[in-house]
Parts: sequence; structure tokens; C-alpha cells
Amino acid sequence: MNNAFNQTKEKSLKTFMINIAIALVGVAFVGFGIAFNSAAMLGNDAVAILYDGVRNICGLPMDSLGVVTNVVNYGIIVIAFLLNRRYINIGTFIYTIPMGTFVGIGSKIYEALNFPLILEFKILSSVVGCLMLFIGLGIFIAIDIGLDPFTALAMILKDKINSQYKTAKIICDLSSLAIGFTLGGKAGVVTVMAALFGGPIIQFVSEAVKKSILIHIKVQKQHFEYKK
Repeated sequence: MNNAFNQTKEKSLKTFMINIAIALVGVAFVGFGIAFNSAAMLGNDAVAILYDGVRNICGLPMDSLGVVTNVVNYGIIVIAFLLNRRYINIGTFIYTIPMGTFVGIGSKIYEALNFPLILEFKILSSVVGCLMLFIGLGIFIAIDIGLDPFTALAMILKDKINSQYKTAKIICDLSSLAIGFTLGGKAGVVTVMAALFGGPIIQFVSEAVKKSILIHIKVQKQHFEYKK
């Protein structure tokens, strides 16, 4: 009986670690996407514009964006924790802790590619950046191990104003956009692309990951429990 219990525990731990690994892949894509969009200078999504604005007002170079991303995210976590700590969990830290590093790596990759500073390559970089950003968010959402800092903040706002999540999300996005743009963050074509295509692509990726990867993990787990 103890052996069966230990096997079940090991299987659950293995599944949990696989979920974390997949979530980190998603976070990496998000970080790379933010880096590519920022480097292309054609705008970014609302949250990344806030990162870029803080970087700009501090007079830091583009390769410091990863550090700034971490600082802003940690600040949001502190605010969310003080307002309603129940929305802060392990997923929040899995998303936040490595994010700055992935943004920094993405910036280095962009530099190594040495794209010509012409509009065509900036557009290409932005398209690739948006796709990586949306794919990464879709993967992280599909794993369902917790909320990123800004989603946690939106959930807290939803509770405070007694509204739907989408209303609170719009308020948070507009606030991030306004603050980031005021601080010197770059808004542009990518900002519009993120607003128009972000939701559908993220939802598509999230559902695809659930059907193709997560269902396989669950089937394996159920098969093990049945055999036991």
C-alpha cells in the first residue's frame, strides 16, 4: 500500500514538474516577444509599453529592459499582495522570476540576428515578436498554474468595482498604456495588432495546447491510476 502511495506521489510530482516546464516555455516566448517588439520600435502591448516607459524614464539602454521588467513585476506583486493576497500563488512567481532573464536573452538574440535598420525588417521583427508573445501567453494560460502579476491586479480590480473581468482588464490595459506612453514607452502598429489579434490567437493557442499536450499528460496519469 505504501509502495502504491509513493508511486502515486511520484507520478503527481512528475506531472507537476512537466507542467512547470511547459509554463516556463510559455514565459520564455513571452519574454522573447517583448524583446523583439521593443527592439523593432513599432510599439508593444500595453504592459510592455509600461516596461519600456519605465526603462526610458530611468535613462537605461534597451538591453536593460529585462531588469526593468523584473522590477515592475515585483512592484505589481507587492501591490497585489497588499490588496488581496489570494491571487498571488506559485504561478505568479513562475511567470515573474525568469521573465526579466528571458527578455534579456531575447534582446541578445535580436542583436545577434543583426537585422538591417529598415522598415521591412522592423515589421518582420514585430510580427515575429507578436506571435511569440501571443503563443507564450496561450501556453501559460493553458497550464493553469496561477496568474501573472497584471492578471492578478485585474482580478483584484474586478472584485473592487464589482464588474466583469474584461472590464477590469480593459481598465488595467488602458492605465498601463497611458502611464507607459507618458513615460516615453513606444506605442505603434504593434499596439493595435495586440489589441485586435491578441485575444483570438491566445485563445486558439491555449485550446490547442490543452487538446494536444495537457490531455496527453492527464490520460497518462489516469492510465497509471487505473493500473494501480
